[in-house]
Amino acid sequence: MKVYIISLGCPKNLVDSEILIGLLNEKKFKFVSQPQDADFVILNTCSFIDPARKEAKSYINKLIKLKEKKFFKLIVVGCLPELEKEKLIKKYPQIDFLFGISEYKKIPEVIKNLNNKKIFDVSEQKNFLPTSTLPRIISTKNYAYLKIADGCNNRCSYCLIPSIRGPYRERPIEDIVKEAKNLVSLGIKEIILISQDTTLYGLKLYKKQLLHKLLSELAKIKDLFWIRVLYTHPAHFYDELIKEIVLNPKVCKYIDLPIQHTSDKILSLMNRKISRKELLNLIEKLKKQDIVLRTTVMIGFPEEKERDFKILYNDIKNIEFDWLGVFKFSKQKNTPAYKFESEVSKEEKEERYKKIMSLQQKITYKKNISRIGKIYPILVEDTNFGHTEFQCPEIDGRTYFLKKAESIFEKRKIKEVLNVYDLLA
Repeated sequence: MKVYIISLGCPKNLVDSEILIGLLNEKKFKFVSQPQDADFVILNTCSFIDPARKEAKSYINKLIKLKEKKFFKLIVVGCLPELEKEKLIKKYPQIDFLFGISEYKKIPEVIKNLNNKKIFDVSEQKNFLPTSTLPRIISTKNYAYLKIADGCNNRCSYCLIPSIRGPYRERPIEDIVKEAKNLVSLGIKEIILISQDTTLYGLKLYKKQLLHKLLSELAKIKDLFWIRVLYTHPAHFYDELIKEIVLNPKVCKYIDLPIQHTSDKILSLMNRKISRKELLNLIEKLKKQDIVLRTTVMIGFPEEKERDFKILYNDIKNIEFDWLGVFKFSKQKNTPAYKFESEVSKEEKEERYKKIMSLQQKITYKKNISRIGKIYPILVEDTNFGHTEFQCPEIDGRTYFLKKAESIFEKRKIKEVLNVYDLLA
């Protein structure tokens, strides 16, 4: 049986897709590079915000049109079925199988023992977590994502994640380290830790935050070059973690710190559980340690007046994040923010979005110019590019090799780490 898989959304979704590919591979399914050549097309969806749901439905529509000509079975899995199971069943009767986030293990057997009966299996129980014993086919090169926990209990007022992914749950340190060793044995040089909130790690199983201990244990793995931490929460940072990041040579001096906003009023409405003063103090503490900071902000949240936006804009200007992404607020049903009044107009959101992006482009350009002429270790992804410690792959752009560096690369046949004498970004 031939399978074609499409994975949408974030790295957390990608890990689920890689596990699903591993499970199918274990059952001797063959993988093809075009959907029209497949017996089964599997679409792993994201549904965090409206644009993600629109993207998923656009793919569904395109696959349904192709399905009419090529007669494959269409399987939709992941976050969108968790959120809109009944709607999908009603709107897209052409979908043959529908699975939620906790059913990945079932999928190979279900489609191998195919009959004409449609299966819509979206469990009320959201409890799936990767383990080191699950098969997994890595789709990235030289680096891999490692999911240490899933679900979320933070209850930010705008967020659907608790409804989609379920309550916070985490893996034991020993199992995470075992999977990391498995990845390194495959040639992986950088491990990127992910979950909905990595800074919380340890609270569920060990009753205290232990991300610093996990980093310490992972750093003992021979031949592992870098460990990178994504999806931290500013309200949950602690001193032992900062110390481990600073002192551990294998931990990237890079933190993904989504702040969302800096106005106290908006932070409170968002239920972010941190004040502007606390946030700025944390950022100052991290910057003093020369830690590269990536952040995400949200503009156009209900009640965001011009004064609130100016606070955010000026703070971004003063902080000078190395990398920054911007979301425009969109109302999500079944979240507290859905009922908030005093909405910001679409036009105002667009104007504020452009202002922040324009500001950040200048900041990032200035920082990149300051790096030209310096030497950095590079994790090579291709003969033409790789990424540095201050660049998260797929998120922060790439470091392209100059012609001279390319010739060195070819001559020495270096496949893993290359010191490039110059940098373009």
